[in-house]
Amino acid sequence: MTGRTLARRLRSRLQGERGFTIVETVVAMVVIFGSLTALAYTATIGFRYIAYGRDRQQATSFANQIMEEIRGQSYATITRGMSSGDLTGDARIVDCSGIKRFETCAGPKIVSTSVPGGTTAAWLIPHQGTEEVGNLDADWATYVTNDDPAANPYAVTVIVSWDTGAISNAPNNIVRLESNFWSPSGCVSSETHPFAAPCQPFFYGLATVPAGSVTFSSIELHEFGVDLERAIVSFPSADAVLQQEQISTLEADATESALSMEGTAGLTEAAGARALIKADSDPGTPTAASGGATLNAPGAFLEELQSDCCDEIGLQLDVPAGQVGDAAVTTAAKASDAFACPPTGTRETDSLGCAGARVQQANTVTAVTPLDHAVAAGPATVVRLAAPGSSSTATAERDAVTGQSGLIDVQATRSLGTIYLGGFPASGMTAPTGMSTTPGADNNFCMRVTGYGDTARVHAGARSSTAPAASVSGGSFVYYDSGTSTYQTRSVTEASLSTLAFTCTTTQTVGGDSVTWRVTVAAGGVTPASVPAATNETLPSDSQTRLEQEATVQPIKVTFRFQVIVDGRNEVDLTVAVDPGTLSARGVYGPPPAAG
Repeated sequence: MTGRTLARRLRSRLQGERGFTIVETVVAMVVIFGSLTALAYTATIGFRYIAYGRDRQQATSFANQIMEEIRGQSYATITRGMSSGDLTGDARIVDCSGIKRFETCAGPKIVSTSVPGGTTAAWLIPHQGTEEVGNLDADWATYVTNDDPAANPYAVTVIVSWDTGAISNAPNNIVRLESNFWSPSGCVSSETHPFAAPCQPFFYGLATVPAGSVTFSSIELHEFGVDLERAIVSFPSADAVLQQEQISTLEADATESALSMEGTAGLTEAAGARALIKADSDPGTPTAASGGATLNAPGAFLEELQSDCCDEIGLQLDVPAGQVGDAAVTTAAKASDAFACPPTGTRETDSLGCAGARVQQANTVTAVTPLDHAVAAGPATVVRLAAPGSSSTATAERDAVTGQSGLIDVQATRSLGTIYLGGFPASGMTAPTGMSTTPGADNNFCMRVTGYGDTARVHAGARSSTAPAASVSGGSFVYYDSGTSTYQTRSVTEASLSTLAFTCTTTQTVGGDSVTWRVTVAAGGVTPASVPAATNETLPSDSQTRLEQEATVQPIKVTFRFQVIVDGRNEVDLTVAVDPGTLSARGVYGPPPAAG
């Protein structure tokens, strides 16, 4: 072959229009498809393990919370261990020749004591249960173990496990924490008594007026035309904490009502301003020995509405500015302190520790659903929280007792304004007999809770004759009875509320449309207020030396469904749960340990 012939053939091949063969194309497609499949699999696995990481983070945080609350209990509570009557039915507790051991017969010995019926200790008695933690249904369990209390520390193990989540029933769906509790020689030990000083008693007090909530869920607005999955309005809250051994640490907090809305675009939060103040007597920290803070509550407004056209339908949450509150703390209360402690009532001047907070909703908080995009009717107020006539307060203060270690006095008091639920549209429809279209009127709503108040108080310390006490000071549940077209009234503590079921409804023609307004409370939708049995642990040798005390109040809770149906379409469909939260007062006293 000549050089000219070879050049001609190469030129014809380079300039030819022949493409890929079918075999080449198929091979290329197989390679590309295989690469994409591997990439998609890798991404799916990655996303799954990111979600699994979040699950473990939630479970770990919950386990840490349990452990921290156990650490806050008296040493006597730890050494008492678990209840002997609470050891059966747990596969991790093994009976080895009559001795209960943890996990295996080679494991440490379970510490348990026979306690009177009704005795409780946070997370220890009972020692296992189930809690909803984020998106997990978490099973928790705690164990106190020690083979030789004279020589070894007590070990507390916290185990949190879950079956659901990103990877269901995975063997690693478990978090385990362990802490040692050790006080071998009283306050002479440098680890438990860091400063050169006489032995000191231990005091701990926590008073909580909780940030209860009104939660909107199972939301369907404008046939899911509004991007809203969950919304929350919280109640204002107050907390006071005091802890004292060699040094005193105190904290008080008054918090404004907060708002949040969550949809596919994410979570939006507003309001929730705080007046937070801390103090301590530790010379090694820059924290002042006393101080105070005043709540600056700017309020907020959140809404999520349809975006396809004119007029409005959706949900609007409003916390007006002006809620009031104060917080004050002092390690040694004096008349010259710049901030009075507690902020309300008699000022403490006894040179002992005091932490106090007060908060008051001074305006009306509302959750409103506008309707004019769907029907010619005015807006409906789904929830209206009126301002109470007095503040809610939380205090924890030390009191002296002549010739004794003294005590800690912990008290939480709550006052709620009228809670109006299930409002009728303000215009365009005729209210049922006995009801009104006037927004804010008592009879504009299907039901209401009026005059609710509660209190919890404990004393912990030496020679206190005051047992822990809690009470519901008042309150009525008022609801519309469609059978008689009148409102019926019951006490918030009446047990029969738990079986109460009723519906407020009417169907009318509005602008040519068939419109139904309906508020439904199913049986079990109302939980009456109650006062659980108090924790009252005393020194065995002296029933008036109170070691661990706790009093709580479970307030009335209401869950209802709010609907506006237009020509058979769910324009508004909300499940609303009202839970003011558990009021609590807790005090712990540890007598001064003996040197040894």
